[in-house]
Order: sequence, then structure tokens, then C-alpha cells
Amino acid sequence: MPNWSFMSHAWLLVAVLSLLLLHCSSFIVSNGGGVGLNGLNSAQHNLLRNLDIISPFRHHQLPLQRTTDTVSTLKSSTTLFSVAPNKGSPLSPDDLQILYDNSTGSLDSTLSPSTGASRVKATNLAPSEPSSSDPLIASLQRSRKSLVNCPQIWSETAKHVPNSPALVDNYNCDVKTTYTFREMEEMVDKASNVFRSLGVKRGVNAAIFGENSAKWLVADHGVQGAGGASAVRGADAPPDEIRYIYQHSDSIIAILQGPALLKKLAVDAEKEGIGSPLGLVSKNGGVEEVVLMHREKLDLQQIISDHPNLSKLKITFLDDLLASAHVVSPPPHSTVLSTDPATIVYTSGTTGRPKGVVLTHSNLLHQMDHRLSPSNAYEESEPLPNETFLSLLPVWHITERTFELWVATRGAKVVYSSIRTFKNDLEKWKPEWMVLVPRVLEKVASGVQAKFNAGSFVQRKIVALVTAAGLKRNASLRILNGLVEASAPPGLKAKLKARLKVMLLNPVCAVGDKLVWSKVKNGFGGNQKVIISGGSALSEGLERFYDLAGIKIIVGYGLTETSPLVAHRRLDCNLNVGGCVGKETYSTIVKVVDEVTRQEKEQGEIGVVLAKGPQVMREYYKDEEATKKAIDEQGFFDTGDLGKINVATGDLILTGRCKDTIVLSNGENIEPQPIEDKILSTSGIIEQVMLMGDDGRRLIAVTVVDLPGLAEKGLVTKEEKDKYQKLVDIMNDPKFEREEADNAKIELERLGSKLRSDPAVVSAVVADLKAASGTSAGFRKWESVQDAYIVVEPFAMSNGLLTQSFKVKRAQVAEAYGEGN
Repeated sequence: MPNWSFMSHAWLLVAVLSLLLLHCSSFIVSNGGGVGLNGLNSAQHNLLRNLDIISPFRHHQLPLQRTTDTVSTLKSSTTLFSVAPNKGSPLSPDDLQILYDNSTGSLDSTLSPSTGASRVKATNLAPSEPSSSDPLIASLQRSRKSLVNCPQIWSETAKHVPNSPALVDNYNCDVKTTYTFREMEEMVDKASNVFRSLGVKRGVNAAIFGENSAKWLVADHGVQGAGGASAVRGADAPPDEIRYIYQHSDSIIAILQGPALLKKLAVDAEKEGIGSPLGLVSKNGGVEEVVLMHREKLDLQQIISDHPNLSKLKITFLDDLLASAHVVSPPPHSTVLSTDPATIVYTSGTTGRPKGVVLTHSNLLHQMDHRLSPSNAYEESEPLPNETFLSLLPVWHITERTFELWVATRGAKVVYSSIRTFKNDLEKWKPEWMVLVPRVLEKVASGVQAKFNAGSFVQRKIVALVTAAGLKRNASLRILNGLVEASAPPGLKAKLKARLKVMLLNPVCAVGDKLVWSKVKNGFGGNQKVIISGGSALSEGLERFYDLAGIKIIVGYGLTETSPLVAHRRLDCNLNVGGCVGKETYSTIVKVVDEVTRQEKEQGEIGVVLAKGPQVMREYYKDEEATKKAIDEQGFFDTGDLGKINVATGDLILTGRCKDTIVLSNGENIEPQPIEDKILSTSGIIEQVMLMGDDGRRLIAVTVVDLPGLAEKGLVTKEEKDKYQKLVDIMNDPKFEREEADNAKIELERLGSKLRSDPAVVSAVVADLKAASGTSAGFRKWESVQDAYIVVEPFAMSNGLLTQSFKVKRAQVAEAYGEGN
């Protein structure tokens, strides 16, 4: 780590060199890259104001100035990128506590250009992994090909790395826990025997309501190994949703997080006057068997004493059941077929009751052969035995769940982090792999921004200069490698200009990487191979930031119904263009069709995205009509997303959602997502936003304001900011009683009412909305947002306003706040 106090002369020297090189490159090539830093992480940049984020900058911060003359004159083709269509829906503040900072990787300057196609053709009809000279890796590759069902992952991997750690959980189990692959094989087999003895079998399912832990996977694969399907949801789901999932999934037993959730369901059942002790009833009758995954240091007998109806149930702990079980041969999963349902994942969709997505073992196992880079060496682009995957997203979320299995099939370990220890875990485990939602990446970038802003005037100018150089250099690299959104690949003249600019700017960028961006990489532990981003769109500013930092981010696209991956960027051909989600994965066809005629669109034309492949779900559980509507006779699944094929590269680019279109009273159609993305990427006081206006004369934004951002501008007091955070914590922490959460909700509404009547707050919010949505921002005049309904309670899964993939439930938000507008 450099000693910043002795570097004033070095900074001045870099400043002079940077100015000269930038000036020279501007003369040689007139139209450079990068749009400057106006959009760079400004959305929610204040959320980490009070967090100590990047230790290398703890005493000598380098400011990344967001608006300087040098930077603001640059223009870039890089904008947002998404894993799944975003609705302008960040995580709830409870989820935000996860987010501390920083990541790693390096910018690949030898990307290979792609050629366009009228439809994205399957890149691999069969996965073609490069052979490895390492016999262990080769044997693991062969084992992956032999998998028939998901529980078999543990026994196959244990053949090769039996004593290697598979799961590490220091926070979420009752005691610190490490399971080897051999131990996972034995426990899953025991759990399968246990659940089979409790009645689980083919066609008879079990519901799991719990959060991340090593025991969650044991329970999940135990149910699957018994022949049933696991119906899954988080422990923080509202009781009525838990009751619906249990009933709809035809479950026979309930596997719960622990005594706290047991008590929560018992209290709610009593309040609602439901006869069943927990309110859990299916076609198999009221629940009788309840398995608790954790003890949680709570007195179970006292809870039963307080709620006498619970004495009617047989309540046991998973540990006790496993202790009394035996391993049998052959293992229970030996009779489970690849075509059997493995899980029922409830979509918690943006409208109506959640649908149960039935995914078979073959659906999930298709995802095990994904390659992030078709041409890079295996060791560079795949998890290796004993490498670390740091788990942060909900394990019942299909993206996290699939990637945990993907890592396990390669002999690497999954380490479960916790909300409050994420930063320390990065330092301790130095993970090579992570799956993160954009809000985590936003928090990282926001923390860097805050540290940069705390530096001296000279430091701010230097960082602005190396940033400008980096933006130009990266834009030129994309041109040089054909990675542009255009009607044709770049010509020879454009490539020659780009090559010259890269040569001129590389020295400045090397200095910037050494003094500035290497600190960002180290914040993620320094060992990152790649970060996989999923759940929602990456903003324009985030794309540029991580390009500058040399951090490899792979963004994929998919849905619960597609297990989830349909397409993803490649490490060796990573097109960083707004909405770009890469090329389709192997054995998969993606096409773009007209919404009405269903005829395939020409390349570059926007239409509905359809996908076909082995990962597409079997059905919506007990909903034949919805299944037929979603999957056509040729087997194509209608994603409901709008997109186009980039002519220059053949990449899929998402542009919006079919059903999200807002139709104003003058007949103008508006896609809200691009406007919402722009608002979130440019405002420092807007936390979440959803546009409304169907049949109205103008757009109105339901706006969740960011209290730290307002406090920074002097629009709310520190006391109000601190009170807000405490109330949000109460609402989103399932450990608090329902009465406390209801009272917190009331207090938040009072605070929201106060802010709505404050002219200064309203004026600041509307000003940000207008600036982000006006014609100067590239939108049409009728797309300008002129009004806002201000709220402070975040859109969250716990209040039913976010889906489990962190998308805004538009109908529910409109119902909650529509009349307020």
C-alpha cells in the first residue's frame, strides 16, 4: 500500500502527464469514449457515507469527482446491463445492510469480436469444455456428465475430493459448521431416508421456509432424494404467502427455519382464527410433521406452552432426525429420474398469486455445464477445487441456488456470509467467485466515491484525469474488438483510431490502476476471478465504474422458469452495452418475435424474447392454462421481455417488459424501465422509483426517498435519518414481533406524510426526476416525469412490494399508493 503522505510530487507528475496525453489523444481522435461521471454511482451514493469501506483509503482517500470539465465532455456507448429485466427495484434497506464494498478482476484487452446474426444461434449444441492436463479436473468433468439428479452431485464429487470442504457456515447454523463433500453425501442420504419415512415420495412434496445455511441444502436435497419436490420460500415471507405455498404445493411436512418462524406462524394463525396450529393445510390435511432446521437459542417448550395448539404437532429438529438415521445402500436418490420434479419455486410475480414453477432435475442439471468463456483456459474461467464461492443472495432464489450447485460440481466450496460480516468475510476468505445483485455493486461503488470525495483538491483532479483516460481507453478497446452496438461491426479506420488511442492512454491508465483502481480490487479480497451479476439491471454508471476498476463482471439473463440462465456475457467477448445480456447458452435458442403476429423480427428490431432449451420449466404447478400460455407448441417460452439482437455482435439486448407499457390518455406508449433506470443512476436522493400514469395525462413517480441522501443535503435531520433506519430494521427483521413491525410501518408513514408536505423535499425530488427524464436526457417530451408521490417505506419482499428476484410488483405498488396520487 502506497504511503500517500509522500506522494504529492508524484500526483503532480501524473497530473501533467495525464493532461498531456489526454490533450494529445483529443487532437488525434476527435470523438472519444465515456460519458463522464455524472451518472457514475450517483444513485444512492450516499448510502455508505457512514460506513468504513475500503481500508486502503482509510486515512488518505482519493476523491473521484463526479462532475469535472474534463470528464463531462466525454461520451460513451456503455450503458446499463441486466441479468433479468429490471423494474427500477433495488433491494430493501434490510437487504442493503448486506452491502459493504469492493471487487476485483482485470480488463481484458484482447477480446474477440463477434459477428451478427438475425437470431442468436446456440453457441454450443453440447457443452465443449477444454480438456485439462490436471487429472482431478478431468475426473470432475466426467462426473458432471454422469449426473441424473441433484442429490447425486454430492456423491459424485465426493469420489474425487471427499475431504475437501463443500459448505462453510459460521453464522447461520447454531454452531460454526463445515461439511466436506463426503459428509454432505452422507447427510443428504440420511435426510432422504428421514423424509421418506415421513411420507415424502414421488408426487408428495415438502415445503421449506428458511434462509441461507448449510442445513438448507441438506434439507432441500433430502426432500429431492426421497423422490419429492421441495417448495421453497424465505422465512421472512408474509404468513399468508407461506400458507398459500404450503397448500398449493400439496406438501405433507413443513421444514422451517427455527422456533422464531414457528412462533410467527402460530401467532398469525391464532389472530386469523385458523383452526390448524400453524395455518398450514394442503390436500393432505393440516400439517402434522414440522422439522426445524435451527434451534436459534430459543426455548421451544416455552413457545409450545404459550401456544397450546402447537402441542398437536410433532415438532423435531433436523439434527436430531439425522443423528438417528442410517446410510443405506443403494442411496434413496438412486431411483430418482432426471425427469422427476426437483423443486417448485414460487415466482411471487408482479401481479396476482404467485405461480409454482416446476423445475425438474434435468432442468437444473443443464445449468451445471455452463461455461463463462468458450475460449479461455479452464483454470482461468472455471471454479477449481478448494476455491471459494462467497454466498450472499437468498439460497432459495433460483440464481443463487443454481450457482451454488454449479460451484459444487467443480469441487469448490460455498461459504455462507451474513449481512453484518460481509466485509470481514471478503478479507478472510478472499473469494474467487460471487453472485451479487446490482445493489451490492452500487454500494461498493458508492463507498469508493465517498472515499474519493474526501481527498484534497489535487487528488480529486488526478482521479478525474485517470478516470477520463480510462473511459476513453475502454471505449476504444470495445471499438477495437468489435464490441459495439451498431448496424455493422466497426470499420478499419475506426479500429485504427481506436488502437492509436489505446496506445496513447495506456501509460496513464497503468498509473491509475496502480494508485487508484487496485485498491478497489483489493476490497473484494484480491482473488476474484469474476463477479456474476443477477436480479436486475446494472446502471450506466456502474458499468463504467467497474470497467475502470478492471473488474470482470459477467451478466446473464434468465428467469425462474428457465432455471435461470438463457443467455450470458462471455469473459472472452464481454460486450458492455446497455441492456446487453450476451449470447444464449448451449443447447438453447433465443429469438425475437412480433408481439402480435409472432413472426420473427429482423436483427436490430425490437420484439418479444422467446427461449427454448433443456432448462425451460416443465409447467406451472396445477395451472395448465398458464402453462399453455407461456410455452407454445414448438416449446418456446414467452419471457414477457422486449429485446433485440445487436447487429454488430449477435448479442441479445433487453429493452423493457411487454406488460409494463404505460399508455397515456393521448395514446402515447411509454416503456417505464429505461426512465426508471436513468432516475436511479443519476439521483442521490431517490432510493427506489416506479412510474404510473395509465390513461392519465402525464407520468407520476412513486418515489422512495433516501434519508441519508436527504440528510446530506440538509433536507432532513440526523435524528430523522437515524430513526428511519431503525424503523426499517424493525420492519424487515423477522425476529421482531408483528405488532412492532406494524407500529414501525405507521411511524414510517407519518414520516412520509411530513416529507410530502415539505416544499423543499418535494422540489428536490421533482428536480431530480425532471433532470433524469427530460429531452436533454434522451427521452421524449411526454416521457418527462413532472410529479412525485413521496414515500419512505422501501419496496421490499417483506411488505409484498418486491418479488423474490427484487423486481417491483407494479400492481401492488399502484394499489398501495395509486389513490395518493
